[in-house]
Amino acid sequence: MKKILGYVAGAAALLALGGCASSSASAQGDKSSSMKTVTSSKQIKLRTPYKKNAQKLEFKNGRKNAKLTISKGKKQCVKKFDVKTKGNFNVKLTKAQAKKLSQCSSFKYSVAQKGYKTYTITDTISK
Repeated sequence: MKKILGYVAGAAALLALGGCASSSASAQGDKSSSMKTVTSSKQIKLRTPYKKNAQKLEFKNGRKNAKLTISKGKKQCVKKFDVKTKGNFNVKLTKAQAKKLSQCSSFKYSVAQKGYKTYTITDTISK
């Protein structure tokens, strides 16, 4: 009888510790509450409007180590770019990438920074 009670007590303790560990892990894994948002004034934005089939995109408010993903209107990635320095920077596209980007009337770019929520901005293409 003592052996059976010992096994039952051990199993109950294991379940209690397992449940406690899983609840704390899910609380730590929730990044939405701990992630900061970038204010709209400090977000990476275009310096000049993008013209159709242009091979150069000029951005402002860059932050070092930010990852920029440029995609056309149908959520298809055209180019990925890592920001090297703080401030203004340019992204050069190939002719094929510029043609792909200009197929729609607008395009999107997403910015991912460590410790911040990823944000997406939509811009129109001027002729």
